[in-house]
Amino acid sequence: MILGSITGGVVIGETIGLSPGQIGQLIGYINFAVGIATILQVSAGVKLPIIQGSTMGHVPAYLALGSVGVSLYADPTTTMQYLGGALLVGAILEAVFGFSNGLRLIRKTISPMVIGIVIAMVGLGLWPVVNDFIGDGWLYGIGVMMLVMLAYFAFGVMMKTMALFLAVIVAYAVAALGTAFGWISAGHPLFVDFASIIESSWITLPELFPWGAPKFNLGFVFAMTIPYLATALESLGDYIAVADSSEVKTPPVKRLSRGIGVEGTASTISAILGGTASSSFSQNVGVVRMSGVASRYVCIVAGVLLLVIGVFGKLGVVLGGIPRVILGAVYLTAFGILVMTGLRLILRADINSSRNEIIIGTSLLLGLALPAYMKENPIETGSAALQVFLNVFLATPMMVSGAWALILDNLIPGSLKERGMEGWLTAVEPDAGSGKSAQKEAA
Repeated sequence: MILGSITGGVVIGETIGLSPGQIGQLIGYINFAVGIATILQVSAGVKLPIIQGSTMGHVPAYLALGSVGVSLYADPTTTMQYLGGALLVGAILEAVFGFSNGLRLIRKTISPMVIGIVIAMVGLGLWPVVNDFIGDGWLYGIGVMMLVMLAYFAFGVMMKTMALFLAVIVAYAVAALGTAFGWISAGHPLFVDFASIIESSWITLPELFPWGAPKFNLGFVFAMTIPYLATALESLGDYIAVADSSEVKTPPVKRLSRGIGVEGTASTISAILGGTASSSFSQNVGVVRMSGVASRYVCIVAGVLLLVIGVFGKLGVVLGGIPRVILGAVYLTAFGILVMTGLRLILRADINSSRNEIIIGTSLLLGLALPAYMKENPIETGSAALQVFLNVFLATPMMVSGAWALILDNLIPGSLKERGMEGWLTAVEPDAGSGKSAQKEAA
């Protein structure tokens, strides 16, 4: 979950040109907001043991809109104000969608195959981030990846859930010691900037709109709203999976939809506090499955810890100061896991069907090819808002793949089994898990 906060903060900061101190502040704002989101979700939302995190599904939009912001606005904080406005509107719409039981309306339209394609393309579409962060330091990047593999495969089950975090700590410690003793100099991929850490404040209290009052650009708003739908659908899958791992009945669709509403509410609070969008932290599902710990109270404690971490300003700068080559190597692993998460959903459908072969294959390749073309050949229109929206939408892999897959999946005839909808519809039926004895709450 902390890795997600670092990702959102660093990607936005690097893209729009925030200072190291500002990136640290952003990471702190995100952690604080994620703590609030976790407490709200497990106590008043879907009421399952699932921790919230800064969503990876929005990272492509941050990249695209951040780049547009740099070209339009000279001051990075101005771009943050427009990003904040777009995040705020999208979050409010997600909250309205969830609390109005919106899942009931779309559960027969958006199949697991489409959701899986979107999630897989989030991971595949972020390879430029990995490439930019590692840069010329691939030798060091591979070394960090070996640390991840060692932590994942050489130790116990619980160590697997902490493999990425442990690899970052060990690699960061080596880089910090090397810099402190003069073995690593400025310009080296592993150099640690101690100056920004020393100059940062120990405590950074939350405040309303720390980047300034939100500003609104219709293009930004349209482009940021779509990832909210994608992450809401990903969260739906997480809710069902964590209920299964917790050995409780799948909640009825109304409660699942309420969970989405709480995510929108939490993201609204995050936007007000200067953070980013949040959603269910998918890796948490694996932790519950492997550890057998399915306690909502543990999640509440984790939420409180995130609140404390969020106001510890210097820690945010420390996290933001992790050498980019280390983050790039860890992201390579994390994004790869994200791709596999999407593929598992895709496999719910009949992949031996020629119908699905066409949909899956063309969606994945179109999501890689068209954005690459659009980045070199942006569209020019007479409307600034439309121009921003089209260029961001068509240059974002998950948006292109998701839209194409959704259209084909609903236009080309296919059975429920072929679309992977049989078990899916059963899981989110209005009466699923209802009844006097059916709802055994996770403790």
